[in-house]
Amino acid sequence: MFAKGQTVIQLFELFAPKRLALPDDKIGLQLGTLHKNIKKVMVALDVTIEVVEEAIGQQADLIIAHHAIIYRPLTGLNTDTVEGRLYEMLIKHDIAVYIAHTNLDVAEGGINDMMAAALNLTDIRILCPTDVLNGKDQGIGRVGKLTLPMDLKLLSEEVKTVFKVPMVRVVGDLKRQIRKVAVLGGAGGKYVKHALFAGADVLITGDMDYHTAQEAKAAGLAIIDPGHNIEKIMKEQTADYLRSALQGKKYETKVISSLINTEPFVFI
Repeated sequence: MFAKGQTVIQLFELFAPKRLALPDDKIGLQLGTLHKNIKKVMVALDVTIEVVEEAIGQQADLIIAHHAIIYRPLTGLNTDTVEGRLYEMLIKHDIAVYIAHTNLDVAEGGINDMMAAALNLTDIRILCPTDVLNGKDQGIGRVGKLTLPMDLKLLSEEVKTVFKVPMVRVVGDLKRQIRKVAVLGGAGGKYVKHALFAGADVLITGDMDYHTAQEAKAAGLAIIDPGHNIEKIMKEQTADYLRSALQGKKYETKVISSLINTEPFVFI
């Protein structure tokens, strides 16, 4: 028996409840219907033309992604545009798209916990509390300690290896000893002050802008910027969770993770 779309999402939202999302975040069902049987779910970071082509080839009925495909109200649907073609392909092939963004960042076991675990951090706590769920604080980002202190250069190399990126941008003295680490998936520049308040030696996050980097350096906070795409860590681990949840309910619905690399930058 295959799970209905509503059932798939109900099981997923036990992991990443919508209420955990930050205000005005674009989450939930963005295209298509959940009123159908779901034979296959594909988990993706981004929904690009290439990812949709992959979903069509895999005969997926539902894409669960981290980044929204609709950011602002549509004023038209011109299928000659990239966005219009994307929506057209999804509709023609009856593929629904559900978005879990900051709720997946905040969730216990979500993207920020995945990042902290990948770096083997200990004594992990929330960087910026945003909510309370079942009597426990929830929030964006994590801060914890390295098993053993290491200098900023060595940690930067470790970040490249762990998150499978070809390069990182680094702010700070490469010889500085690092013990306490803050991590935050996506673009975390506005959380520099939270990292400082938490006593972190370094903040690992993406999309750091020039002026925020200057401010962090002046305040004594090191930065490692491995880019926004490191959130790809969510694909396989989220698929594993959903696969296990569906199997536990005896559903035959299959769950796969996208194999498409959606990193827009080429490093030369």
